[in-house]
Amino acid sequence: MRKLQFFLPAGLALAALFSSSCSSVRIPTASDYRLERQVADEAAPIIRVAGDRDQSWSYRIHLADFPRKDILGMNVGERSIYISYELARAAFKNANSRWLLRQILAHEVAHEISGHAHGGATPAYDRAPHGVITAADIGLPSSVRFQNYSLDKELEADRVGMEYWKQLGWDCGIWVNILRGFQSRNYAGDAFHPTEDRLRQAIQACKANAS
Repeated sequence: MRKLQFFLPAGLALAALFSSSCSSVRIPTASDYRLERQVADEAAPIIRVAGDRDQSWSYRIHLADFPRKDILGMNVGERSIYISYELARAAFKNANSRWLLRQILAHEVAHEISGHAHGGATPAYDRAPHGVITAADIGLPSSVRFQNYSLDKELEADRVGMEYWKQLGWDCGIWVNILRGFQSRNYAGDAFHPTEDRLRQAIQACKANAS
């Protein structure tokens, strides 16, 4: 297992939908209440500026031990967000990882506020063309039907997430540099999280914010 660093060449914010005939199916999580509360405290200002303050109590942030280590976050709707346990631990040891956590949280909250879990999604895949995430990658059995959000939704979540950062007075250059770090280590992302497209959009949005 690689030690998580700020410019880890494997840091995407996954958002997904999944369903199964077996209601007991659950994404594997780690039990660490103190760390869950610390992550929830980081999410709170993002939820506030997102305009969902009145429903902040209903958010559930889980710490997931994803088998695929480049999965750092996931939104499954109903204000339920999964964050990589490894990322959460790193975030409270160094500032760089904490900014990465804030990026992931903003992206996942944006999925929630944008209602992406309630709209159509791209077809599910039994295999992972070009690195597309599968059920097994998040610790679910292969019988679970898994769908990735479309590229348009992923890019929208980035744009909206950056708006949250702007409202909070956070430097958009940090968001841009996170993606530049992925690119510098030849991490291209996957079909729905292409680093090059995300970086191009982030640079444009950051310039617009500065004007």
